[in-house]
Amino acid sequence: MLTEYDCRWSSSIQEINPEDWETIYGKDIIKSYGFLKSNEIADFEGVEFHYLHIYKNEKDIIAIVPCFIYKMDLRNIASSSKAKKIIRNIRKIFPSFLKFKAFVTGSYAATCEHLIEIKEDLPAKEKDEISRLINKEIKNRCEKYKANFIFIKDVRQRDIHKLEDRFGADFKFFISFPTTSIPLIPRIKYPGGLRKKNRKRYRLFKEKFEKSFEWKIVNDYQGEISSQFTELYQAVLDKAKNKFEFLNEKFFTATNNLLNEKSFLLIASNKETKETRVMVLILENDYNLIPLYMGFKYKNDDSKVIYLNTIFRTIEEAEMRNKEYVDFGQMSYYPKTMSGALTENIYYGFWSYKPLVRYFINYVLKGFFTPPQVPEHVYMKEYAKTAHNVLENRGFKLLN
Repeated sequence: MLTEYDCRWSSSIQEINPEDWETIYGKDIIKSYGFLKSNEIADFEGVEFHYLHIYKNEKDIIAIVPCFIYKMDLRNIASSSKAKKIIRNIRKIFPSFLKFKAFVTGSYAATCEHLIEIKEDLPAKEKDEISRLINKEIKNRCEKYKANFIFIKDVRQRDIHKLEDRFGADFKFFISFPTTSIPLIPRIKYPGGLRKKNRKRYRLFKEKFEKSFEWKIVNDYQGEISSQFTELYQAVLDKAKNKFEFLNEKFFTATNNLLNEKSFLLIASNKETKETRVMVLILENDYNLIPLYMGFKYKNDDSKVIYLNTIFRTIEEAEMRNKEYVDFGQMSYYPKTMSGALTENIYYGFWSYKPLVRYFINYVLKGFFTPPQVPEHVYMKEYAKTAHNVLENRGFKLLN
């Protein structure tokens, strides 16, 4: 049966037909050819891209796995503060401690999606066969390029059992930071479905914002605007306790070039001084908005007001565009949950051909991941089920 399939590896997405890509990934913007191509065009320092594409009968695409190799700092993805502290102390003597060359499946830029995709309409037995092929191919590739381990990024709760079945007991999966989404309740204008104190919170912070700041949407964000966004994004990155990736201006410019009809910047500035305080890169699907990256100019007096209004304004934009929900991603759980966010677990998967690294994965790495406490949802009783249904109908397996 293996002889039916043709496994090919490419170093550029341009070696894959865009129509073949859409056959596997559909029209989701976060999985799109253009978004993955923007990763490649960005020419991130130290990142080397690889793409596995599998064909049946030489020409029929049946699976794609985008991958990349880079030097990965395990401290950046650890959710345990104790583990981070131990690593920091050891690095005072050994600066390279737990910095490994990793072979990673998925997108370098954040997606909260694992991107290991097999053509949906194949029979179950054939999907199992293709899964074994993918397993074998990525393990061989990892060893060929002398990476220390395979890292499977961003497996949502809805897919974890499928991935565990496909990749077997030799891969270990650990819960990482959950992802957050805010559903839009049909026929109930935001924040109408939230509890009284959360609606009051919305009105209070929106009034404070509107006294001094205003919003605008920018569809063409190349040149000076992209440069400014990169600078503000860097300020957010510098403050972040966990740094999942390090982006650059070329990436943001590429998203504008390749996704220009499905991407825009939401910008808040001071009404009087015109000083820009926040910029958010947002991607658009038919059914949701994805605020992907934020740039922020921090000041002690009003940063909280601006941050909360960034959440509110994105939700309102989604309402105006008749979306079902906003996918807010990981981190900042309290302000997002108080604004109506529901959460879904995300997992990381690891495997190594090296005995010492495999031992570390099997017996030590679990201690790096302590899932944060996510607050209960803030919906009124009469709207809670409807809010959950909005996301569950899209496949979410919700925590709160």
